[in-house]
Amino acid sequence: MSNNNKTDPIVQKNRELTAILEVSRVLTTSFALEKNLLSVMSTLGSLLEMQRGCVFLHDPLSGEMRIVAAHGLAKHNIEKGKYRIGEGIVGRVLEKKRPMVIPNIGEEPLFLNKTGSRPAKDGISFLCVPIMLKNEGLGVLSVDRIYSKEQGNVEDDLRVLTIVASLIAQFIKLWESYEKIEKEKESLKRELKGKYSIENIIGSSDRMQEVFESIHRVSPSKATVLLRGESGTGKELVAKAVHYMSPRSKGAFIKFNCASIPEGLLESELVGHEKGSFTGAVAAR
Repeated sequence: MSNNNKTDPIVQKNRELTAILEVSRVLTTSFALEKNLLSVMSTLGSLLEMQRGCVFLHDPLSGEMRIVAAHGLAKHNIEKGKYRIGEGIVGRVLEKKRPMVIPNIGEEPLFLNKTGSRPAKDGISFLCVPIMLKNEGLGVLSVDRIYSKEQGNVEDDLRVLTIVASLIAQFIKLWESYEKIEKEKESLKRELKGKYSIENIIGSSDRMQEVFESIHRVSPSKATVLLRGESGTGKELVAKAVHYMSPRSKGAFIKFNCASIPEGLLESELVGHEKGSFTGAVAAR
C-alpha cells in the first residue's frame, strides 16, 4: 500500500501477499482477541506502510463501535474512538456495508477525526472497509496513509484490506464460539463441583466423619488414593469428592472399569512383570 509510484509492482504484490499470510498466521495462534488484532494492525503497519490503522467492533448492547486494536494511536486517542452506526465515515461504512475511500480527509466534511490523532488533516488518505460475515456487520477496519495525487491502484488496496477484514470476521466468530464454550465449561464445572462436593455425601456416624477427614486430607495432595469397599457403598462418590476438591478439579474426572482390562495387564501396568509371565510378555518391564 505504499504511495511510491516507483515501487516495483511485483515487489508490492509480494508485500501484500506476505501481509495476508502473516495476518492468517497471527489469527490462528490463539483465541486472544485484542492481542491478535493488535498483532494484525502491527503487521499491516510494518508491511503495508500505513500511518495509522484501527479495528472497530460493534457492540449490539450499546449500539456503539469502539476501537479494540490500533496502530499508530496513543491510548487517549483510542479511548475517544467511538462511533454509532451511520456516524461519520466509520459509521457509514458499517451502515452501508461497503468500503469507502477518502483521497484527502482535509477536503471531506464527513470525516470527524474523533480520535484527534491527526492534527493536520491535509495530506492523509483514509481507507475504510466493513468487517462482514454472512451479511452481518461486525465492525470496521480503517487505514490512514500519506496522500499523493499519484496514488497507486486504490482497488488493490481495498482488495487487500477486504481480505484482511474477512479473515478478522472469521476469527471474531471463532472467538465468540470459543468464549461461549469456555463459559459453558465453567458453568458445568461449577455444577459438577457442587453436585459431587463433600456436602452431598450423607452421613453423620464416626466412621463417616473419618471418611470426610480423609477426603480433606488427601484432596490437596498429589498422593494416589486407593478406595476399597463393597459394591454400592459410594466409592465413586468419594472419588469424585476428592477430585473436585483437589487442585486438579479443572481437569476431567475419568472413570475406568478395571474389570474390562485383560487378566495380567493391570498388574503389569502398575507393578511391572517378568518376561514370559503371561501371553505377550516378551520382555521384563
